[in-house]
Amino acid sequence: MKTLLCAGALALAVGGFASAANAALVQWTLTDVKFVDGGTASGSYVFDATTQTFSAINVTATSTEGIPAASFSNTCDGSNCDAYLPDPAQNMIFVPADTSDLTGKQVILLDLQSPMTDAGGTIAIKPPEAEAAVTVALRNKAFSTFCPDATCSGPGAMRFIASGEVVGRAVVVPAVAPTPVPTLAPWSLALLSLVLAPIAWMQQRRQRAVAKPARR
Repeated sequence: MKTLLCAGALALAVGGFASAANAALVQWTLTDVKFVDGGTASGSYVFDATTQTFSAINVTATSTEGIPAASFSNTCDGSNCDAYLPDPAQNMIFVPADTSDLTGKQVILLDLQSPMTDAGGTIAIKPPEAEAAVTVALRNKAFSTFCPDATCSGPGAMRFIASGEVVGRAVVVPAVAPTPVPTLAPWSLALLSLVLAPIAWMQQRRQRAVAKPARR
């Protein structure tokens, strides 16, 4: 009985930990994101507020005069490029899948009004400020740019994001379908009974013979 209770408690604990882990995953969707030149950005990514990590990044930016369209499926985390921001819950840098050499490749940086949490919700992207370009670059990181070198150590010409927001919803983990337990057809059960009955009868006779006292 104790073993059964322990096993049940362990199963509940594991289920609780799994639920807590799943609850921290939120998919954030870029909504109505527009650049100052009329281009747009769209797509989504998953952010784990507990571990401060990204996954399932699928973000794209449309082309405009002189700037080609681009797609982003990776992020700068300090190990794969120099363009790293210390607060990924509010500032993020999305880059192409291959970060071995970012020279001339386009990246996109988002600066949110508030940090992302596992509660999801809607967070606006900070609009550009009407100041000198250098000051804006320091204060506002919502733009796309081309990396000047292999590790993207600094921004090139910036294409600022004029407006938009990210909308977060909890990631729904698909329920695991129960594995069907194989069962025997009725005729199979009947045949099995016919096979087992003589074996059981012989086993009973053997046990009686052993238990019967020997005659003197």
